[in-house]
Amino acid sequence: MVSSLHYERDLNQSQLEAVYYSDSPLLVLAGAGSGKTRVITYKIVYLIRERGLSPYNILAVTFTNKASNEMKERVVSLLGQETEIWIKTFHSTAAAILRNKGNVFGIDPHFTIIDQQDQQSILRKIIKQLNLEPDVYKPGKYAYLIERAKDMLLDAEGAHLEGFSNDSAFFDIYRVYEKILKMENLLDFGDLILQLSRGLKSCPEALSELKKRFRYVLVDEFQDTNHAQYEILKLLTLPEGNICVVGDEDQSIYAFRGAKIENILSFSKDYNGVKIIKLEENYRSFQSILTASSHLISNNTGRFGKNLYTKKGEGEKIKFFRARSDRSEARFIAEEIHNLVFKNDYRYSDIAIFYRVNAQSRVFESVFSRVYIPFMVVGGPRFYEREEIKDILAYLRLAINPMDEISLSRIANKPPRGIGVKTVEKVVKSTIERGLSIFSFGENNSIPRSRISRVTDFIELCAELNRMVPVSDPPQLLKLLFDTSGYLEWLHREGEEERIKNLEELYNAVEEFSKEHPGSPISDFVEEVTLSQGGIEGDGQGDRVYLITLHNAKGLEFPVVFIAGMEDGVFPHYLSGDNVSDLQEERRLCYVGMTRAMERLYFSAAKVRKLYGRSIERGLSQFLMELPSELIDYSDEGDYFTPSLISGRRTSGLQGASLWGKSPRSRPREREVPDLEVDDRVIHEQYGRGKVVELEKGVASIHFEDGKRMKFLLKYTPLRKDQEVGTSESEGG
Repeated sequence: MVSSLHYERDLNQSQLEAVYYSDSPLLVLAGAGSGKTRVITYKIVYLIRERGLSPYNILAVTFTNKASNEMKERVVSLLGQETEIWIKTFHSTAAAILRNKGNVFGIDPHFTIIDQQDQQSILRKIIKQLNLEPDVYKPGKYAYLIERAKDMLLDAEGAHLEGFSNDSAFFDIYRVYEKILKMENLLDFGDLILQLSRGLKSCPEALSELKKRFRYVLVDEFQDTNHAQYEILKLLTLPEGNICVVGDEDQSIYAFRGAKIENILSFSKDYNGVKIIKLEENYRSFQSILTASSHLISNNTGRFGKNLYTKKGEGEKIKFFRARSDRSEARFIAEEIHNLVFKNDYRYSDIAIFYRVNAQSRVFESVFSRVYIPFMVVGGPRFYEREEIKDILAYLRLAINPMDEISLSRIANKPPRGIGVKTVEKVVKSTIERGLSIFSFGENNSIPRSRISRVTDFIELCAELNRMVPVSDPPQLLKLLFDTSGYLEWLHREGEEERIKNLEELYNAVEEFSKEHPGSPISDFVEEVTLSQGGIEGDGQGDRVYLITLHNAKGLEFPVVFIAGMEDGVFPHYLSGDNVSDLQEERRLCYVGMTRAMERLYFSAAKVRKLYGRSIERGLSQFLMELPSELIDYSDEGDYFTPSLISGRRTSGLQGASLWGKSPRSRPREREVPDLEVDDRVIHEQYGRGKVVELEKGVASIHFEDGKRMKFLLKYTPLRKDQEVGTSESEGG
């Protein structure tokens, strides 16, 4: 049996107060690293052991299965015995109640829960059924909209009445989706919460029964709740107020998933007599990290405010390094990691690198592979394993080897061009299986005439790329692929900003390869990428550096943290723009990243970052300007750097920094095409003087003075006529 002496020994004064208090609704504001899970588990044990509450009468909800399992294990360990207490996620709680009360709520309790993949499969069929263009009306988009509508407790009719979306097709798709789920007795994750809310409101007897059972409710990560989840909590605990919520408004970073920071901010208005207890002693980080992060987050409005402190000591200053380029930034971090591991006795697994968007991982993966730093990308695939990267590489592989059936099958219908699996199989049978390349494809009576032109257009595209492979500059070839395949245009229509960013990074990788290996064809790049995939990332269990987006960093901690890309337009993200709430969420995201660091914290930025081969000068992140300068050690690659260089107002940086985004200046710059003829002398910015030997459809083949012969897409090529030729000839005559 756990005695009160254990509480006083194991908990600090604020934690003790939170554990002991149960007279009215309780809001525990738990600062980063302040031991909130310990408070929840000890409070559960206290309610059972000291207040005599049955485990059966306690409900504790959190957001992940991992968190609920860990909490349950701690409670069992403290109690010294198994318990029937409900410690579950919101969705598991809802599913369990619906199984038990489904008949009362008008729901068949034998329902099947579908996952996101099942959901998108159903939506794909609906889009086809409604005769909507599949390349315009994407299942992923409508799955997201339906999920957000259900977060707001809106069914299809309610969403229509509320004007939830300006996409008129959404309401038709949602209505059919609802009918299918009802007919087949299916519930998606959003339905679990929506149907429970409806059931509790429509059946007072069932609600009363649940209220009698759950005499005390505890909620972890309350700042991450959405509207629907909070409504269920209020139904179960009002007006009694038998609830304890634990959260931190400064760590609310999931608005894009439906989380509403307003829930924690309005809790004291929704419940009477709320007791607020702040947990401010931090057990994770040194004081320098806490002071800097508190200074940053104090720039946000609409917060309770906390003064985090620690007994661990002051610790080192935060280090900031400004590199000339993103690659120099990665090299600096690699060098620091080497020093930390071999001179300061850290393990690779003590170190994490955080970044704002997934595309930023590519340069770290490249540099770390070359210098043999083991790494693991957390929360997603490595750069060259991402779908859009594998698609473009498949285009290149097919251009290099027109008998590559795997690549053909992957990209024949990407973007959608009406070439299905059966059509691809017929192409393969008539060409590759007969030992012929796909370029030998001719009339095929087994393929409907309506599809023949689609197939021949696609093969012609691949043939043109194939002709360019041995003679073209790899970056130019990639531009041609982007320009002619329609792949980027497709992603742009879908609003796939992150995938577009990844393709921008792929271009940067190809350009870096060309500079390091001048004259090498694209096939060498593809081979290098393929071989690198057998690299040293590790099996997920060994000693390796972690590469993590900031959104995936929540709940983690590391002795050493690097936050890379501290540039305006990168972090804060350019989409936050002048929107105050979005900018404040970006600041909370930075705060979360900073407070993951236990011992050492680094910031880094690049003066110039590559976008589609263009060097874009970046202003420093305004978040750097909001840090106390006395806590930062500044260094700069090249010129000496002082804190005064980052004082002042936020610079504009590159707003709308997606190359193929909506902003015209973010697209590849189409140059004025020179009026050329065969035999004209020209100057290329990178390759120097040469002679036009062939011209066809905006593509020029040029023979340079060093003997190279290359093809270029003129509208994107830095090329001009050599004006000195005529002058020198006339003077010589």
